[in-house]
Amino acid sequence: MFHGPIVPPVRKRSRPVEADVPRREEVKFEDVRLYLVERKMGRSRRSFLTQLARSKGFIVEDVLSDEVTHVVSEDSHASSLWKWLKECAPKNLQNVNVLDISWFTDSMREGRPVAVETRHLIQEVLQCGRSFEVEKILSDERYRTLKLFTSVFGVGPKTAEKWYRRGLRSFTDILADRSIHLNQMQQTGFLHYGDITRAVSKAEARSLRNIIDEAVRAITPAAIVALTGGFRRYMSCPCL
Repeated sequence: MFHGPIVPPVRKRSRPVEADVPRREEVKFEDVRLYLVERKMGRSRRSFLTQLARSKGFIVEDVLSDEVTHVVSEDSHASSLWKWLKECAPKNLQNVNVLDISWFTDSMREGRPVAVETRHLIQEVLQCGRSFEVEKILSDERYRTLKLFTSVFGVGPKTAEKWYRRGLRSFTDILADRSIHLNQMQQTGFLHYGDITRAVSKAEARSLRNIIDEAVRAITPAAIVALTGGFRRYMSCPCL
């Protein structure tokens, strides 16, 4: 019996194992840095959303740092989220947008960072009693300076803005600048600033009303003089 030559089995060439190196996606939005909060979101979902955002050109930070501009949270109570953020203590927390996952979803759909709307914000005012956006505005130098300047009788928004652009930041700066010529109303406003800005008490308002009432009735006996504004609203309050 004759047997043919034994042919050894052909081994399939194994494919080279690709190195597990993360791909570097093209960054399209340099000024936006996201951080996805893993709490309530879960590790696997966070990883998936991170890869999705990076594939669309977003920068997603793995660690919450001072470079983060947008914090995205999913199904997280504002009170506990605020406490957690304070514990992480990024220095620029007041300048960070703390957003609901809806902002992230809208941005992924559009392929770019969408404008932050009210519906995107975590409702921290109702649940925490504070707002990142409000605190950001209140701590803004321009806002505080313009509010100070317009508190002077005779100084309107345009004048306050002009002084601010000239680098003036206080009443001392204004009064020391010889190039500024105050009109009569503004001079009065600075001269009597303390009296004008001081709140008027109910007793003082009543005394003034009595003086005016007496003068008016001397001319028109049937005239009626009444307090208005906040004094009138609280007129029926027994404590006033």
